[in-house]
Amino acid sequence: MKDLITIPTKIVPYAEVNEVLDELIECKKAYDDVIEYKLENQMKDESKKDILSHIGAKDFSIKFPHTIVLFDDAMSIFKNKNNPLYKKLFKNRQPRITYFLCLQVIIGSDASIKSNVDTIYFFGGFNRQKFNLFFYQSSIPLDKETLWNEYVNLGKREALLVQYNNDGTMINLVAFMKPSLSRIIIWKPLQVPIVKFSLFEPI
Repeated sequence: MKDLITIPTKIVPYAEVNEVLDELIECKKAYDDVIEYKLENQMKDESKKDILSHIGAKDFSIKFPHTIVLFDDAMSIFKNKNNPLYKKLFKNRQPRITYFLCLQVIIGSDASIKSNVDTIYFFGGFNRQKFNLFFYQSSIPLDKETLWNEYVNLGKREALLVQYNNDGTMINLVAFMKPSLSRIIIWKPLQVPIVKFSLFEPI
């Protein structure tokens, strides 16, 4: 994975992730203040280093740094609505954070989470029963059999990409290439009639 991911990364155990996210959000706010009020030349080196190290930036050249947070095996974490992490999912716009939740099954997800999903990567390997659960839980406006025929033909490094936005639901095939190749991800439309249908408002 290190060959595929070239952006600064930090691996955090679940026991520490809420505190780390709080620090990140606080530092991103401070970073925004530095940019907005042009404070870089007035800051001590220690303060600069603290902000930049949390954000994963070398300097203040990026005007609006965006953060990706990936939760592995996320189902158990987001079952409890009182969990601070659960609440953070719905406050991601201001600190510019995109959350990826890795789930074995979508059926256990809370309705409030599902209604705020704007993208699903559905990887191969599931049997017909689990595919059916995914299909009905994700409200895809496409013939199930047509989609199943595409799904069972997914290659080892391919996924169905379902995107919900204001223009409607779009489904594409995503191919993740080997790191030795110059292009990591290739997007191509499925060779099936895709129905555009307004479903969810994006986060």
